[in-house]
Amino acid sequence: MEPTWKHADVFPVIARIIEEAHRQNHDYISAQEIAENLLRDSEGQRLVDAAHTEQEEKQSLQWLASNMVSWFSQRITIGESEWTSAFERIKRNGVWAYRPRIST
Repeated sequence: MEPTWKHADVFPVIARIIEEAHRQNHDYISAQEIAENLLRDSEGQRLVDAAHTEQEEKQSLQWLASNMVSWFSQRITIGESEWTSAFERIKRNGVWAYRPRIST
């Protein structure tokens, strides 16, 4: 089965969502909040909708958005992401949360 979305298309949108959320609340944003914001963001919603249209076995839009965020996180975890140095992350209640890396 072919992927229905590309990391290169979605990850910059996720990164922007993290940065925008941090500017608003000055805190970490959880993976769940990122997925929710991805569905509220016009570009993010377009990408999720397009992936949903391409799916053979239809998952919910929420599942797709969460899956996209999970892949973003997974690529950082294994050190194969250009976003590794851009974000700090912590686990809160067993869920990763992100914020832009603070320069010192």
